[in-house]
Amino acid sequence: MIKIILLVLLAEVFTAIGQILFKKTTNALGSYSLRGVNTQFRFLNDVLTRPSTWIGLIFIAISLVIWLMALAEGDLSLVYPIGSLQFILILFSAHIFLNEKIDKMKLLGTLLVVFGIVLIYSTCFVL
Repeated sequence: MIKIILLVLLAEVFTAIGQILFKKTTNALGSYSLRGVNTQFRFLNDVLTRPSTWIGLIFIAISLVIWLMALAEGDLSLVYPIGSLQFILILFSAHIFLNEKIDKMKLLGTLLVVFGIVLIYSTCFVL
């Protein structure tokens, strides 16, 4: 069980890094209207020509491989809830690296996610 938890946590760390890189990419591009097809293609071109997008994709790909390893080790119904820890990683990573604010509701929601994970896994160790 510990191996599965560690694999999922590692996968979620790589996912969080990828998401932070994606957000840094879009922050650097500024705002787009995205209403017209030409604007959408320009946005896509601008995103795909940024190194941070490709580095982010590499992190996401590594995350996928690790995630598949975790799935190979355990039941989906137990592996998937651990992935919810990504909410915590993203919340604090966005605060640290993107200067996003953490308000009371975000913190409460994150604590509820953690509580849910604890409930799910408490049955694993009790039974």
